[in-house]
Amino acid sequence: MKLFLCSHFSSVGSLIKEEIENKKVAFIPTASLREGYTGYVGSARKLFKKLGAIVTEIDISTEAYSTIQSVFEDSDVIYFTGGNSFFLMDWLRKTGTDGLLKKELANGKLMIGESAGAIICAPSIQYIQQMDEKPKDYSQEDDAGLDLIDFYVLPHYLTAPFKKVTEKIMTEFSDLNLYPINNRQGIVIDGEGSKVICKD
Repeated sequence: MKLFLCSHFSSVGSLIKEEIENKKVAFIPTASLREGYTGYVGSARKLFKKLGAIVTEIDISTEAYSTIQSVFEDSDVIYFTGGNSFFLMDWLRKTGTDGLLKKELANGKLMIGESAGAIICAPSIQYIQQMDEKPKDYSQEDDAGLDLIDFYVLPHYLTAPFKKVTEKIMTEFSDLNLYPINNRQGIVIDGEGSKVICKD
């Protein structure tokens, strides 16, 4: 399985530019839809454009399953923006996109997860509730994540405005296999395991 998980994609995406240059990218902004600040979505679009990627933007909360399926099948890379992890996970499960994603990952495609897009890869997303408020219309009976990794990404570690909340999560969930990363780091996961790479 090929994953690139990060806090802030536009800061570190160039670290994997050979995986992105001139590739077809399914760009999923769904997590950001109810957020007040979404500057990271625009900055990610700019970086993909700079690297010559062919981007198809698709919101999984409004598109038909067949459309999502064809976009995923046609893409080399599947990218999830930051935003609210619970909102994103809810729509992934409600629409069956979680199964589609796992199928494409099994076929060797790269998934890039930024912030919420990285958090959802864990076995559960319950640990992030202090950072991401659970939407009132959240429809799942549990807080299961995609279970693609056996650790829990904690993005924006010690980074404003998340300094206090990330410290609190590190303390309260010390029994979890937490993987804190700041905005200048990314986690590369491939067949050989996982490693953190940093932007100097």
